[in-house]
Order: sequence, then C-alpha cells, then structure tokens
Amino acid sequence: VRSRELPDCYSFNVMITFDNQCHSGLVKIFLDIDFESSACRDWKISGTAEKNTHYLLVFDGFVILVCITSAALCTRSIILAVRLLKRFSLFFHENFNRKVCEDDQKEFLNGWYVLVIISDVLAIIGSILKMEIQSKSLTSYDVCSIFLGTSTLLVWVGVIRYLGYFQKYNVLILTLKAAFPKVLRFCCCAGMIYLGYTFCGWIVLGPYHEKFEGLSRVAECLFSLLNGDDMFTTFAQLKDTNTLVWLFSRAYLYSFISLFIYMVLSLFIALITDSYETIKNYQRDGFPLTDLQKFLQEHKDFPVTDNGHTDVELRDSMCYCCYCRRYDGAHIDVKMLQ
Repeated sequence: VRSRELPDCYSFNVMITFDNQCHSGLVKIFLDIDFESSACRDWKISGTAEKNTHYLLVFDGFVILVCITSAALCTRSIILAVRLLKRFSLFFHENFNRKVCEDDQKEFLNGWYVLVIISDVLAIIGSILKMEIQSKSLTSYDVCSIFLGTSTLLVWVGVIRYLGYFQKYNVLILTLKAAFPKVLRFCCCAGMIYLGYTFCGWIVLGPYHEKFEGLSRVAECLFSLLNGDDMFTTFAQLKDTNTLVWLFSRAYLYSFISLFIYMVLSLFIALITDSYETIKNYQRDGFPLTDLQKFLQEHKDFPVTDNGHTDVELRDSMCYCCYCRRYDGAHIDVKMLQ
C-alpha cells in the first residue's frame, strides 16, 4: 500500500489438480489460482485519503456532464430528423403519390448519432463505476474496464465521420457501407458451413485431439486454420493409433482448409473489391442521385406526377419548404418553414 492510499482486499482460491483420466501412466498436474477483489470490511484506517482523489472525482463528474449533454443533443437531433422524415414522406405521397425509398430515409437518420449516444451511455456508466471504485465502494474492475474500453473504441470509430468530408479519405467508409449488406448475407451462408465443421470435429475428433475437446476450442482451432496458423501442429498432434479416425481427420482438415481458404475467403475478398471498384467509378463519374437529391436540386429528370407536372412546375405550389443544416458538432438543426 502506497502512502495515503486506501488498501485493496483480495481473496485467493488455490486448486491443485492431478489429472489421471487417461490412465496412461502420465499424470497431468494443473495449478489454478483464482483471485477475487472484494470490498474491505471491518477495518479502521485514518489519514489514508489519496492525494489526487478529489481532482479525479471532479474530472469524472465533468466527463459525465459532457457525455450527458452530448447524448441529449444527439437524441434531440434524431427526434427532429424523424419528425422531418414523417413530414417529407407525407408531402412526397400527397404531391407525387410515391413512397420515400430506403436510401432517402437514411439521409434523414444519421447512424453516427446513434453511435455517439451508445458511446456516451457507456462512458457515463463506466465513469460512475470508476468513481465508486476509487471510493472503495465497489470492486467491479472488469465491468468498469469493459464499459470504458468499449466507449473509447466507439469514440475513435466516430472520428472517422469527420474524414468523410474529404473525398480522398472517405473511401473506407463508402466501401464498408456498400459492401456490408452483401458481406453480411455471405457470412450467414458461410457460417452454416463453419458450424457444420465445428460440430463434426467436436463429435468425431474430440476424444483423440486436444484442440477438439471443447466446442469453443474447435471453433478457435478452425478459425486459426482458416488464417493459416498452426497447421502442421494440428495435423501432427493426432496420432495414427486409430486408422479410421486418422483417415477421417485428414479428409476433414484438408477439405476445410481447401474450402475456406481457396473459396470462401477468395469470394469474401472479391465482394469487398467489387464494392471498392464501384465506389471508385462513382467518385469518378458521379454518384447516382436519389429522389430526395433530385428534389432538392430541382433536377429535370424528376419523375412526372399523375397530372403531368414535374417538380420544377410544382415548386411554386409547395406548402412547405424544408431544409436541414448540418454542423460539425453533435447535433442537427432542422426547421420547417410554412
């Protein structure tokens, strides 16, 4: 315990295991030490207040206040965006007798604000737990670190949105947005095959191979094989004591490696490459305009209504003029002028 610091209390559970389940004459010895941090009780210590505790508590309170403000502004922006989307959908249906497409709806709902809200909530919870831990009221170090670590990750991911304002730096964002639906559908199909190999290896090779003893270990072993790691060791650890199992293991491993490395991963990369090439062509030739963008730009190719009028002819008879101003901050101001 350092000077002027409150002590921590731990309880240790030590277990020594002699494993002779195989009855092979070789006894495996395992030493497991589990420790748990607990709140100290029934002790009296005076003059142990940490020197910078008060400053840290003030700083944590300031962080919580900033996160609450940021989350409130983002929530307000999302609510205003939803209201604007409803009014625009009604206007679009009444004047053009069409529904707003999914791409236009995404223009109103900014996913970055949802990410900011989640990050702020995690930071608030983590900061509160941190304050309780510093005051020795709680000992949930792991829970606190998960909340603060995840919040930090989301904050740095959110910084990418500001790079999206530059055409040369937003290729990653646009490629991920374009490739994500296709990659997700592809992973669902590939995941079924992966689960099949996982259960098959666990059932057949579990009694004969150390890496296939548990279902989670099988999944980890196959994932390492998929990335080309530890291949020879996986083959060599299975002895040829049982010829049938040995032949099955070779067919099992060779088929999995060939299927996933040469086919599944290649198709996975091809999907992302195709999306990247599409984004490059769009950046060179221009992105296709949605109905909302055509409406805002008064495009001549905007679809004609049932009365034969275009959006240019109808702009003088519009009931509402809506516009949205985006700021670099954590909110959007939306106004509807009648």
